[in-house]
Amino acid sequence: MASRKNIVVSKENNYYSQTYVTPVVPEGYHHITGTYWDTGFVIERDKDGSMFTFVPVGMLKENGTLDGKKFREKFGRRKWYPKEADELGQESVYGILNPLWNQLQSIREYGGFYVSSCPISKTRKMELLSIPSMNPLTMVDFDISMKLAYAFEKSNYVSSHLLFGAEYDTMLEWLVETNAVRLEEITDSDVDFYQCVNNIYDLGNIAEWTQEKTIIGTKLKPAVRGTTIKASGGRNAIAWRQENYKYIKRPNIGFRVALFIP
Repeated sequence: MASRKNIVVSKENNYYSQTYVTPVVPEGYHHITGTYWDTGFVIERDKDGSMFTFVPVGMLKENGTLDGKKFREKFGRRKWYPKEADELGQESVYGILNPLWNQLQSIREYGGFYVSSCPISKTRKMELLSIPSMNPLTMVDFDISMKLAYAFEKSNYVSSHLLFGAEYDTMLEWLVETNAVRLEEITDSDVDFYQCVNNIYDLGNIAEWTQEKTIIGTKLKPAVRGTTIKASGGRNAIAWRQENYKYIKRPNIGFRVALFIP
């Protein structure tokens, strides 16, 4: 782990609030662990114990992209592999009703965002939870994952959604910049999966649906991120992005959710 004094906070993109140092705790949640914002500040939902970890975007370098071309955002997707295209496909951030646009404003206001500490699980009573001790919910296609993610949390104070590619990559970038993992460890398919880093659980245990889109030919397909078993054997790396048909259901694909705080 990096010591807190070794982390340099960039001063250039000052439209990100410095409140990430004392993360906001939304109504209906309470803080349970993680003294410092840089190594995993975790809140728990009052009603069921679901855990969410704060990703402090304001502390990151300007090396992400939202338009797919200019890698100068703290929040955005990253180009992890040399063979990836020079331009990543653009995420839609335009229009006031677009959830990513709203989330970007929230991130700038609060200095970061919360991601479910674990892949989402489901109880026998059909309750959706984010708890480390439970098996992830898999065998769900993209559309079902989207619906379940939006249904996970909806109140006047906070709502939830399926992770965007920009959120997934920003989460990984935070782990790299705090030295919780090495860059090679998230891009190398031969590295064993992590049980917990910075209070993010089960990265590399399963692949995860995201709202990231990839154009293949003339078709727009959702991207699965992280570990999947390859046809040739072995598995893909945690940072891997792979287009997939949205109706695919597999026992090694699940999803996380992120919180939106108005």
